[in-house]
Amino acid sequence: MGLFRKAARKAISGKVVVFGSTTAIGQHLSLLLKLCPHVKELRCCGPFRSTAVDMNGPPVRGLVADLLHIDTCCSVKPASEPWEWEEAVRDAQLVLVCCGGRIVDSGRSDHVAAIAQAAPELTIVMETVAKVAPGVIIGIVSTLVNSLVPFAREVLVRCGAFDPRKLFGVTTHDVMRARVLVARELQMNPFDVNVPVVGGGGGPTSCPLITQTGLRIAHDNIVRLCTQVQSSKFTYADVSAGGGAALNTAGGDSPETMELCGLSHAYSVLEWSVSILKALRGDQGIIECSLVESSLRKETPFFSSRVELGDEGVARILPLGPMTAFEEGMIEAAVPLIANDVEAGLLAASTTDNKTT
Repeated sequence: MGLFRKAARKAISGKVVVFGSTTAIGQHLSLLLKLCPHVKELRCCGPFRSTAVDMNGPPVRGLVADLLHIDTCCSVKPASEPWEWEEAVRDAQLVLVCCGGRIVDSGRSDHVAAIAQAAPELTIVMETVAKVAPGVIIGIVSTLVNSLVPFAREVLVRCGAFDPRKLFGVTTHDVMRARVLVARELQMNPFDVNVPVVGGGGGPTSCPLITQTGLRIAHDNIVRLCTQVQSSKFTYADVSAGGGAALNTAGGDSPETMELCGLSHAYSVLEWSVSILKALRGDQGIIECSLVESSLRKETPFFSSRVELGDEGVARILPLGPMTAFEEGMIEAAVPLIANDVEAGLLAASTTDNKTT
């Protein structure tokens, strides 16, 4: 017997379900999953009709018909109505939920309204998962991730199917943006840069820990980069100019910006999904930043940090590690915002429960 043994790999079905597959992010994500060699079966679920926000998207059956023209071995099937969702979710390994409307105003009332808009569909999705596939890994993909993950937790708890190892808020988009910005700053390949982003998902709740990369960056530049990660989405400047487009992080979230971010957001979710599927088959040492139920901060039951993945989901939540005073201050400022978002999600879940009882 050799001194070294490979970790035993489990046979996995490679079945992935995408709810909200006709949304801006969902369409791009479905395409990327169809191309992914780790995905053997893809189920695309359409929006719950009475709560659908984006009615300009293609019907889910049309989306699937288009995807079937792509010559990969991944099979694709639609589930356009809620009564088809149970069969779609059965035997799945990963369920991705693309939900939550766009927040035009950053005010509290707009945030609460967006949660209420997403609540009916997310409730039905979680109830379906709890009934048919209680052991599946769930990834919430949304700009409202800080609120919708706690919301989903409450629905699963009511159904007696909550496992803290299985429920994730996908925050890889923040990690990817930080990686790109740091790599551009140092003229490096982004694949050689790994920036942990902790706290929450998006905006001032996402806290890049740039000093943990070990790269030599001046403090003033670190502050600037963190501000860029937290502030606006990427936009393209001088698209018509020769020599390629330049990234601009000074603008607001125009509709054009939101669509561009739909592309990058979908790619970041693919990256996270591949890590999950690899961990499920038995690969070890895989770490992704994700929003999970956590005791890292007593002020909030949910916190995004580096998570070691295992074949049951969360294997271990890693400590935050050494930080500078600036990074500690950034997290201290983010925690109350995260706690407020979590509270909004829990409140919406209790309201939904009262309506259904």
